[in-house]
Amino acid sequence: MEIIHLKYFLEVARHKSFSKAATASHVSQSVISKLIKDLELEFGVVLFDRTSKHVALTEAGAIFLTDADQVVTLFNNLSSKFDSNCKIPRGKVSIGIPLMAEAITFAQLLGDFREKYPKVATELYESGSKKIEVAVQDGMLDIGIICRLPGNPDIYDAFTFSHDPLQVVVHPQHALAEAQTLRLADLAQESFILSSSDFSLHDAIVKRCKQAGFIPKIVLETSQRELMIETVAVNLGIALIPKNVCDGLNHKLVRAIPLADPEIIHSMSLIWKHGRILSHPARLFLDFAGEYLLGNPQENTKS
Repeated sequence: MEIIHLKYFLEVARHKSFSKAATASHVSQSVISKLIKDLELEFGVVLFDRTSKHVALTEAGAIFLTDADQVVTLFNNLSSKFDSNCKIPRGKVSIGIPLMAEAITFAQLLGDFREKYPKVATELYESGSKKIEVAVQDGMLDIGIICRLPGNPDIYDAFTFSHDPLQVVVHPQHALAEAQTLRLADLAQESFILSSSDFSLHDAIVKRCKQAGFIPKIVLETSQRELMIETVAVNLGIALIPKNVCDGLNHKLVRAIPLADPEIIHSMSLIWKHGRILSHPARLFLDFAGEYLLGNPQENTKS
C-alpha cells in the first residue's frame, strides 16, 4: 500500500463515484478502480458497495476512512509545513458554505484569504447546514459554516460569529405591511415561504410556529434566498429573513417588519471536527477566519 492508494480511496469516498473521483484526480477510471481493488485485496475486505446507483462505503470502508484521512492529512502536512516555514504556504482546504449565507461577507473573507495565501486553494461546497454538519463529521469537509449554534462538543469544535434577529418580509400592499412589530401568532393565517428542509432555519421556524399554537402553511420551500424574496414581491406569501439581509432589500418591492414575540435569532457558526488533525491549509484558514470574523485566531477555541 502506498499513499496514492489512500488518496484515491478518499476521492471515491468524497465523490461517491469512481468516475467523478477519476475526473477530479485527472486519471482514468480504470486506474482508480485498480488501486481500490488492490487495497481491498491487501486488507481482505470490501471497502465500497458498488451495487447501488451511488458508490457507498461499506461498514469496513467507513472504519478505514477515518484512519486513511488522518494518514493522508499527516502526509500532506509534511510538505505544507515545510512550505510554511521555508516558502509560500500551499495546498487546499475544503469549506462548506450554506446557500443562504451572506454572500458579500464570505466573498470578502475568501478574497482576503486568497490574497494572503495565493497558493492555498479553497474548495467550496454549497448546501444546507444539516448536510454541511454531516460532511464535516464524516471528514469530507475540513471546515463548515452553518446557520445555527454549534451542536455536540464531542463531535465539533466551533465558534459562533453572528447573531441576527429574523424579520417578517411582506408585500407593500399586505395587510401587515404598516405594522411596527409583529408577533409570531399574528402570522398564523399567512402563507409561508421557507428555506428547504435541508436548512436548520426551516426547522427552527416550524418549531417556533408550533410553540405559538399553529402549524405554518408552507407554499414554497427553496434553497434560493432571491426566489424567496421575489415570491414575496409578487404577494404569494411571507418570509422570515435575517435583519442584515433585510437591511439591503428594495423596500419599494417588499417591507421588512421586526418580529418581537418571540424573537428568533439566526446564528452563524464555523465548525470543524473535534479531534481531527486539520491540514496545515485548513488551520491557516481557521486562524484567518477567526481573526477576520471575531478579531482573534482560533487555535484553541472549543464549542
